[in-house]
Amino acid sequence: MSATGTNAYIVTNLLEKMNNQDRDFRYMALNDLMNELQKDSFILESSIESKVVKGVLQLLNDKNSEVQNLAVKCLGPLVKQIREEQLFELIDRLDEYTTQTGSEELRGIASVSLKTVIAEINQHQGGRVCARIIPKLLRNIQSENTTYEMEMDTLDIIAEMLTRFGTQISLENQAEVQNALLFSLNHQRPAIRKRATVAIGYLVIHTNDSLFQQLVTYLLEGLQSNTQAGDKQRTFVQCTGVLSRYSAVRLGKQLNEFVPIIIACTKKSDDDDELREICLQALESFVYRCPTEVSPFVNEIIQLALEYIKYDPNFAGGDDDEDEFEAEDENMDADEDDEFDDIADYSDDDDDMSWKVRRSSSKLLCAIIETRLDMLQQMYELVAPVLISRFKEREDTVRIDVLQTFIALLRQTNASEKSGEGHETANKAGSLNLDGISLLPPKCAGNDATETDEIKKALSSHVPRLCRALAKQAESKSTETRQVCFQLLRELVVVLHGGLETQMELFIPIVSSSLSSTLTDQHQMASSSNIKIEALSFLGVFFRKHAPEAIHLYCSKLFSLIMQSFADKYYKITSEAFLVCMEFIKVVRPIYYISESKQYDIRDIDQDHVPFIKQIYATVLQVLGTSDADQEVKEKSIVCLGVLLVQVGDILQSEQQEAFNVLLERLRNEVTRLISIRTLAVIAQSPIVAGDEFQKCVVTAVDEVTLLLRKNNRSLRIASLECLCVLISRHGEYVQEKSLRNLLNEVRPLVSDTDLHLLPLALRTVEAILAKHPESINSVKAYILPTLFQLIQSPLLQGSSLNSLLNLLAALAKASPSDYQYFVKGLVDPLLAAKKSNVQAGSASAVTNKQAASTVAQCVAVLAANTSESNRNETITNFQSYILDPSANESVKYLSLLTLGELGRRINLSEFNNIDQQVIDLFGAQSEEVKFAAAFALGNICVGNIPKYLPMIIGQIKDQPKKRYLLLHALKEIIARYSETSISLKDDADQIWALLLENSQAEQEEGTRTVVAECLGKLALSEPSKFLPQLEENMSSSSVQLRAAVTTAVKYAVVDPSVEYIQYLKPIISMFLQLLEDTDLNVRRLTLLTINSAALRKPYLIRDVLPNLIPLLFQETVVREELIHTVEMGPFKHKVDDGLEIRKAAYECLYTLLSNSLDKIDTHSFLERVTAGLTDQHDVRMLAYLMLIRLSKVAPTTVIQKLDDLVDPLKVTLDFKMRSNAVKQEVEKNQELIRADLRCIYALSPLCDGNVSPRFYQFINEVKTGPLATEFRSIADEAESREYRVSDYMDLS
Repeated sequence: MSATGTNAYIVTNLLEKMNNQDRDFRYMALNDLMNELQKDSFILESSIESKVVKGVLQLLNDKNSEVQNLAVKCLGPLVKQIREEQLFELIDRLDEYTTQTGSEELRGIASVSLKTVIAEINQHQGGRVCARIIPKLLRNIQSENTTYEMEMDTLDIIAEMLTRFGTQISLENQAEVQNALLFSLNHQRPAIRKRATVAIGYLVIHTNDSLFQQLVTYLLEGLQSNTQAGDKQRTFVQCTGVLSRYSAVRLGKQLNEFVPIIIACTKKSDDDDELREICLQALESFVYRCPTEVSPFVNEIIQLALEYIKYDPNFAGGDDDEDEFEAEDENMDADEDDEFDDIADYSDDDDDMSWKVRRSSSKLLCAIIETRLDMLQQMYELVAPVLISRFKEREDTVRIDVLQTFIALLRQTNASEKSGEGHETANKAGSLNLDGISLLPPKCAGNDATETDEIKKALSSHVPRLCRALAKQAESKSTETRQVCFQLLRELVVVLHGGLETQMELFIPIVSSSLSSTLTDQHQMASSSNIKIEALSFLGVFFRKHAPEAIHLYCSKLFSLIMQSFADKYYKITSEAFLVCMEFIKVVRPIYYISESKQYDIRDIDQDHVPFIKQIYATVLQVLGTSDADQEVKEKSIVCLGVLLVQVGDILQSEQQEAFNVLLERLRNEVTRLISIRTLAVIAQSPIVAGDEFQKCVVTAVDEVTLLLRKNNRSLRIASLECLCVLISRHGEYVQEKSLRNLLNEVRPLVSDTDLHLLPLALRTVEAILAKHPESINSVKAYILPTLFQLIQSPLLQGSSLNSLLNLLAALAKASPSDYQYFVKGLVDPLLAAKKSNVQAGSASAVTNKQAASTVAQCVAVLAANTSESNRNETITNFQSYILDPSANESVKYLSLLTLGELGRRINLSEFNNIDQQVIDLFGAQSEEVKFAAAFALGNICVGNIPKYLPMIIGQIKDQPKKRYLLLHALKEIIARYSETSISLKDDADQIWALLLENSQAEQEEGTRTVVAECLGKLALSEPSKFLPQLEENMSSSSVQLRAAVTTAVKYAVVDPSVEYIQYLKPIISMFLQLLEDTDLNVRRLTLLTINSAALRKPYLIRDVLPNLIPLLFQETVVREELIHTVEMGPFKHKVDDGLEIRKAAYECLYTLLSNSLDKIDTHSFLERVTAGLTDQHDVRMLAYLMLIRLSKVAPTTVIQKLDDLVDPLKVTLDFKMRSNAVKQEVEKNQELIRADLRCIYALSPLCDGNVSPRFYQFINEVKTGPLATEFRSIADEAESREYRVSDYMDLS
């Protein structure tokens, strides 16, 4: 029997049982049928479809409710199996059931069934189903015989249908549905009006502008009508708020009509608190969804919210006089507290709706704060005092909202400060980090004033009153209120970097009561634990952010509170207590690193605080001696032991033996090994840890940690190498020769390019061994050198790996001068042998392994710089002979030239006759690589003897136009090296400057102009006070070539890390606004690239001009049709967009600003340009995807409001069909776009709420189940894996 026949047989038997008189038989038969329908292999024969449909419909009217419910569930899989005509019959029957009046139970079941059917039918059937069912549903709404319940269910069904199939409903049906829903807005029942409002929200997503305008006109007329009852007006206001959520862009165009009406409704609503609440909610929605359009009304909305956040007609006390509030706050005693509690009880009266008005006002203010970063100063002047006065709110939920609103204000202030920080970073040499705890920080001399200072001053002025208000609320009976109070205090301290020096006394009793509460009820225990964690977290931030001297007086009072937390059974509290103890230790005994003198400022410890240290130490040992302690607690206790030894190791002199033994014991334990190694590495760098016990610990630890280098755990190997490097470099004199040999043997496999994070650590470890034990050179030669010679041929050596390698070779040369020739031979011979084999002399074959040649050249130069003059001269002579040998191939000459260049910048080569001319002769080589190597060599040889060689190079630039390009490259090397060496260009700088300006105006190739511009930029920094103003002056030159060169020159000046010349660069950057409006496209493009470099390297340079700059950048992102032209290429026509490079540069600049100048950006306008970029050409779209992903992280509120508007541009890429004859590059580019699009969708998906962004929600579901589902899952897995790796890597600090 076939599978189909088997299915028919099974279903027939089940149908018989479904008619059985026994309800259990009916139930089980229905359950079995549902299971069969859900099988992938099941196929329902057409001959029995109608019987199955009839049987299931019959059971909807079953006497047993369980059978009825199961019949409803069965409809879901059933509609996916039956043909369309049966589906229509099923829908018709269900519609009949929903309109019959004989059985209310059947009608309710049928309504649920119809919603189930609409939710489960296939997407492609939606249009035909809607066309069939919509007239029936609208008939139900408009019929006079329709009951209240029937109309409610019908509106729910319409909403479900609009959610799933809104795009498939015809325009005619959309108009009919809208008219019916508007009719329902006038219904007497509030529940009907509410459902109609929800359905309208789903409808407007899909309607055209004409229908939307009709709806808006209807709402405006309703709102303006004075005859409307209060409940009807509430509905219209609510509906307007819904429109702003579901169609913000279209509503925004007419917001100037709605906002004044709604503000007027709020003020004139007399005693209708519900209307006020809805009006305020609508305004909140406008602020979030239509931020640009609502801007003209923001100040009026703020005043309205401030008025109604104090609205409390049932409370006799007022907020009119803030001074009275303060006096009351200071003098209120226990009796008055009880009276206040009575008032709070009164607020629970069902008739009192005023608290909802206050809550809505608070949320409205929060919305303005979160979306208006530019109004922070105004917020502190107007909003902050009122919020503080409302901390005394009698209703718990409102009070928490008010506190959260103030927290939002503080967080915005913090975000503003982070965005406005200068690019300069403090010198952090000497400072340490142990598991997130900062130790031995650099001593700050005081920071320059920043633009956030005024905001902070405004906040600081509120601190005394804020603290008094908070102190009262922190004593509240509401655990949630107390939690939020501690969160607010924490944010306050973070923003002000202190600020509670004189106010902490108020909070000590509150912290004490929060940490000492003992409860037995499970729910209360959970709440109590949360409060304890918040209180401890606040204490940790308090200790960390305040100057130690300012808070010493609180140490004794707070210490006992911290220590009692260790008795708590909840591990998170103990863990948090350890974190607080670490910060406490740093306060008791601060140690600072002075970068100028490279010394530590070690403060004396108050003898009264020594018992505190002893007690913390005893607690740490007690926890580490407990076998059943939680893993997190163990790790924190080890870190705390490390902090103790780093900060107060000299105070614990008698306990050091025990402490180091415990640490070594934890290091041998597999569970705590990693954190113990990191802790030991930090301890070894402390300026106060010394003595016999520490020496013994170092000797033992080196052997123990060396063995761990064999482990497969990468994190463990990295931590082990970091630890060994510190131990050897600082205390290597205590380590035995045998231990060093073992270490070198274990390090040898790590001297490889397979892991470039481990490689520099391994090389630094070997260097440290040579530095401390020069006699170990033979062991290094035996274990490390052969591997090192192999490594040097790797093309991956660069950055920190290359620097570590060069330092190691310098150490080798110093440790064993007699082996110099052996080292050089080992470096050079492998490349010479490879390059001489199978290559004809004088051929123009490509130079092989250029990176290895560069590495070898630098290595040889470092060895030569650290050896005797005779050895050095022999090496130079050898390489000089290679460039003169006509039989040497291009690869050998390339290596020789690089080596001579590296030697020349370290050593004066002028005693080698004609070496400069010998190098210049190679400008005529056949290989381009050799030509550039010759230019590199000439420039660096000149660095060794400026007076002799520079005039020659300048003269040849003038007289030899054919060699000018390469000579300019040589000049670039000279100028670039001046800051690295002691050479001076002052005598020749003016001559070079004039020469460069002359060449920048001549008709040159683009490569030559770029080199000239780079030389100009770097030379300008040699005398910034002289040359930078000249650059500024030439920016207004009539020569396009000169303007372009100067613009590029500024870019090279900006990327220089030094900051001495900032005062000269600022006016130049201001002039760039003029260049952005230059008539020449290339000048504008180069200007954008320079601005991008400034924004990336020195954002503080452009912050002052950002308000004028950003609109110009937005302007450059617009596609200009006049710049698009058609080029005929044989029989084909190709469109060329001359504005593409400018748009790309503008988007790159905006992307950079998003990282460091967020507070200066209107994120809503920014998002509009990003959305436009999603439909641009390939390069711009790729940038737009990256920008959208970043926006979703830094400005999620803005992105959430526009998610539905992003559906169409994102869908365009996914739906694009390649032409059949597309070439491979086109296919690959399209695939790249699709993957970027999917990555963007994945990044946005956490922000999506089906109720707020139904179109985007539906779009994501379509992607997850569509043809790209596999690709999307792959991207999701990739992203999760990347996040895991990043978090793992970050844990290595």
